[in-house]
Amino acid sequence: MRQGHESFVKWALDETTPMELNRTLNPRPDMRQIRLTHQRACELLPELRRVAISNVWAGYIDSTPDGVPAIGEVGAIPGFILAAGFSGHGFGIGPGAGHLIADIIAGTAPIVDPHPYRPERLKTGAWGKVAEF
Repeated sequence: MRQGHESFVKWALDETTPMELNRTLNPRPDMRQIRLTHQRACELLPELRRVAISNVWAGYIDSTPDGVPAIGEVGAIPGFILAAGFSGHGFGIGPGAGHLIADIIAGTAPIVDPHPYRPERLKTGAWGKVAEF
Protein backbone atom coordinates (compact mmCIF):
# COMPACT_ATOMS: atom_id res chain seq x y z
CA MET A 1 0.00 0.00 0.00
CA ARG A 2 1.22 3.46 -0.80
CA GLN A 3 1.09 5.94 2.05
CA GLY A 4 2.08 9.57 2.42
CA HIS A 5 2.91 12.24 -0.13
CA GLU A 6 3.18 9.74 -2.98
CA SER A 7 -0.41 8.65 -2.38
CA PHE A 8 -3.09 9.54 -4.89
CA VAL A 9 -5.50 10.21 -2.03
CA LYS A 10 -6.81 13.77 -1.86
CA TRP A 11 -8.03 15.47 1.28
CA ALA A 12 -9.43 18.81 2.33
CA LEU A 13 -7.16 21.16 4.25
CA ASP A 14 -9.31 20.79 7.38
CA GLU A 15 -9.19 16.96 7.29
CA THR A 16 -6.64 14.54 8.73
CA THR A 17 -3.97 13.82 6.11
CA PRO A 18 -2.79 10.33 5.10
CA MET A 19 0.58 11.18 6.68
CA GLU A 20 -1.08 11.86 10.04
CA LEU A 21 -2.95 8.54 9.86
CA ASN A 22 0.24 6.60 9.16
CA ARG A 23 2.76 8.11 11.57
CA THR A 24 6.09 6.39 12.05
CA LEU A 25 8.96 7.08 14.41
CA ASN A 26 6.49 8.89 16.63
CA PRO A 27 8.12 9.07 20.08
CA ARG A 28 6.17 10.00 23.17
CA PRO A 29 6.78 13.59 24.35
CA ASP A 30 8.75 13.97 27.59
CA MET A 31 6.15 15.81 29.68
CA ARG A 32 8.65 16.54 32.49
CA GLN A 33 10.91 18.33 30.00
CA ILE A 34 7.96 20.14 28.43
CA ARG A 35 6.77 21.42 31.84
CA LEU A 36 10.31 22.56 32.69
CA THR A 37 10.70 24.33 29.34
CA HIS A 38 7.30 26.00 29.78
CA GLN A 39 8.23 27.10 33.30
CA ARG A 40 11.49 28.64 32.06
CA ALA A 41 9.70 30.34 29.16
CA CYS A 42 7.18 31.83 31.61
CA GLU A 43 10.03 33.21 33.72
CA LEU A 44 11.38 34.98 30.63
CA LEU A 45 7.97 36.01 29.29
CA PRO A 46 5.48 36.21 32.19
CA GLU A 47 2.53 36.71 29.82
CA LEU A 48 2.94 33.06 28.78
CA ARG A 49 1.48 32.08 32.15
CA ARG A 50 -1.91 33.09 30.75
CA VAL A 51 -1.56 30.71 27.80
CA ALA A 52 -2.19 27.00 28.17
CA ILE A 53 -0.19 24.41 26.24
CA SER A 54 -2.68 23.06 23.71
CA ASN A 55 -0.62 20.30 22.13
CA VAL A 56 2.78 18.64 22.42
CA TRP A 57 4.83 16.46 20.09
CA ALA A 58 8.22 14.86 19.87
CA GLY A 59 10.42 13.73 17.03
CA TYR A 60 13.74 12.26 16.13
CA ILE A 61 16.70 14.22 14.85
CA ASP A 62 18.16 12.92 11.61
CA SER A 63 21.91 13.08 11.40
CA THR A 64 24.83 11.98 9.28
CA PRO A 65 28.13 10.47 10.44
CA ASP A 66 29.94 13.78 10.00
CA GLY A 67 27.12 15.99 11.27
CA VAL A 68 26.78 17.75 7.91
CA PRO A 69 23.55 17.50 5.87
CA ALA A 70 23.42 15.37 2.74
CA ILE A 71 22.23 17.67 -0.05
CA GLY A 72 22.28 16.76 -3.70
CA GLU A 73 21.20 14.31 -6.34
CA VAL A 74 21.31 10.65 -5.39
CA GLY A 75 23.31 8.93 -8.12
CA ALA A 76 21.33 5.69 -8.01
CA ILE A 77 18.04 7.58 -8.51
CA PRO A 78 18.50 10.18 -11.25
CA GLY A 79 16.44 13.30 -10.62
CA PHE A 80 16.00 12.55 -6.91
CA ILE A 81 17.40 15.42 -4.83
CA LEU A 82 18.05 14.52 -1.20
CA ALA A 83 18.15 17.07 1.62
CA ALA A 84 18.44 15.27 4.96
CA GLY A 85 20.62 14.88 8.02
CA PHE A 86 20.35 18.42 9.34
CA SER A 87 21.10 17.16 12.87
CA GLY A 88 18.62 19.55 14.47
CA HIS A 89 20.03 22.59 12.65
CA GLY A 90 17.25 22.82 10.06
CA PHE A 91 15.77 26.05 11.41
CA GLY A 92 19.16 27.75 11.36
CA ILE A 93 20.50 26.56 8.04
CA GLY A 94 17.16 25.89 6.35
CA PRO A 95 17.04 29.12 4.32
CA GLY A 96 20.53 28.62 2.87
CA ALA A 97 19.95 24.91 2.30
CA GLY A 98 16.65 25.69 0.59
CA HIS A 99 18.43 28.15 -1.68
CA LEU A 100 21.11 25.57 -2.49
CA ILE A 101 18.49 22.91 -3.23
CA ALA A 102 16.58 25.31 -5.48
CA ASP A 103 19.81 26.11 -7.34
CA ILE A 104 20.55 22.39 -7.82
CA ILE A 105 17.05 21.69 -9.10
CA ALA A 106 17.04 24.73 -11.40
CA GLY A 107 20.53 23.95 -12.69
CA THR A 108 21.75 27.45 -11.85
CA ALA A 109 25.06 28.43 -10.27
CA PRO A 110 24.75 27.32 -6.62
CA ILE A 111 24.83 29.82 -3.77
CA VAL A 112 27.67 27.75 -2.21
CA ASP A 113 29.81 24.88 -3.41
CA PRO A 114 27.52 21.82 -3.20
CA HIS A 115 30.39 19.30 -3.32
CA PRO A 116 30.94 18.99 0.46
CA TYR A 117 27.23 18.18 0.92
CA ARG A 118 26.94 15.47 -1.76
CA PRO A 119 25.20 12.34 -0.44
CA GLU A 120 27.81 10.04 -2.01
CA ARG A 121 30.41 11.22 0.52
CA LEU A 122 28.64 9.04 3.09
CA LYS A 123 29.52 5.85 1.22
CA THR A 124 33.12 6.11 2.41
CA GLY A 125 32.60 8.01 5.66
CA ALA A 126 32.92 6.67 9.16
CA TRP A 127 31.09 7.69 12.31
CA GLY A 128 32.96 10.42 14.11
CA LYS A 129 34.93 11.52 11.06
CA VAL A 130 34.97 15.28 10.75
CA ALA A 131 33.60 16.79 7.54
CA GLU A 132 36.17 17.64 4.90
CA PHE A 133 35.60 21.39 5.24
